[in-house]
Amino acid sequence: MFWIVLTLFVIISALLTVIILMQEPKQSGLGEGLGGGGGGGFDFGTRGGVAGGLQRVTIYMGVVWGVLALLLQAVPR
Repeated sequence: MFWIVLTLFVIISALLTVIILMQEPKQSGLGEGLGGGGGGGFDFGTRGGVAGGLQRVTIYMGVVWGVLALLLQAVPR
């Protein structure tokens, strides 16, 4: 059972990394986040299309990743 959970954890980790890298950045980077940029602000609104779908998939996969991480500690080797 441990090896099944570990295998799923590794696969989800790799997929989550790819999906995060596919997303477009919302800001210019760390400089703007620390006050280096002008207007705007954080965009907490919903996004449609592919960007919204990737964001939703990222959230769901992040939850699954967290559950698998906890399961790895609970399942005996």
